[in-house]
Amino acid sequence: MVICFTKQNNSIDLALTRSHMRLYFSLLLSLVLKGSCFAQERGFSQEKLNAIKNDTDYQYVLPQYQIDIFDKIGRWLSSLLHTLFGGSTDLSGPVVRYFFWGAVIALLVWALYLILKTNKLFIFTTETKISPHQENKSIYSTHKELIPLSTQLEDALSRKEYQEVVRLYYSLAIEKLEQKDIINLNKVEHHNDILYQLKHELLKQPFNSIGVVFQYCFYGEFEANETICDDIKKKYQEFEIAIANHENK
Repeated sequence: MVICFTKQNNSIDLALTRSHMRLYFSLLLSLVLKGSCFAQERGFSQEKLNAIKNDTDYQYVLPQYQIDIFDKIGRWLSSLLHTLFGGSTDLSGPVVRYFFWGAVIALLVWALYLILKTNKLFIFTTETKISPHQENKSIYSTHKELIPLSTQLEDALSRKEYQEVVRLYYSLAIEKLEQKDIINLNKVEHHNDILYQLKHELLKQPFNSIGVVFQYCFYGEFEANETICDDIKKKYQEFEIAIANHENK
C-alpha cells in the first residue's frame, strides 16, 4: 500500500511541473510579443505631420491637359457634324492640328508653283506643248509657210497686232536656229527642248530672253503692247548678232 501511494504522488508532481512550465512559457511568449509591438510604434507630433504635408517631395499633382485652339475647333466641328448627320463624331485636337498643318503645307506648295509658273520656270509643265496664238500647228514645227515670217512680221507691225508681233519674233528666232542646223526641230516639243540643244551660252541667253517675253505674253497675264514689241525687237537683234558671232568662231 505504501508503494502504491508513493507512485501516485510522483505522478501528481510530474503533472504539476508540466503545467507550471506551460504557464511560464506562455507568460514569457506574451511578454516577448508585447515588447516587439511596443518597439515598432513611433510617435509623430502634429507639427511634423504638417511639415511632411507641406514638403513638395510628398506632393503629387496629376498632369493637367491644356485645352488649345485646336481642341476648341475640334469640339465645335464634332458638334456641328453631330447636328447635321447625327451619330458620334469625335474630332480631337491632334486630328484638327494635322489637318491644319497639312492645309498650310498644301497652300505653300501651290503658292510656290504659281511663283515658278509666273517666272516661267516650267519645271512642273515639261509635257505642256506651246502652240501659236493664231495657228493650229505647233510653233515648233518646221516653218514651210507660203508667206515668209519676215513678211508676216512687217504686216503685223503695220496693223499694230502686238501679240502677233511677239509670236513672229519668237518664230523667226526658232527658224534661224533651224536654218543654221543648230537645233533639230524633230526633237522639240517645248521651249526647254531648244534650250537643251543650245550648248553655248552665247546663243542660249539671247534666245531664252526672246522666249521669256513670248511666254509672258501668251501664257502669263501680260498683254503685248508697243513697248513690249520694241523690247523683243531689240532682243532679236542681239540674237542675230550672237548667231553671226557663233558662225565666225
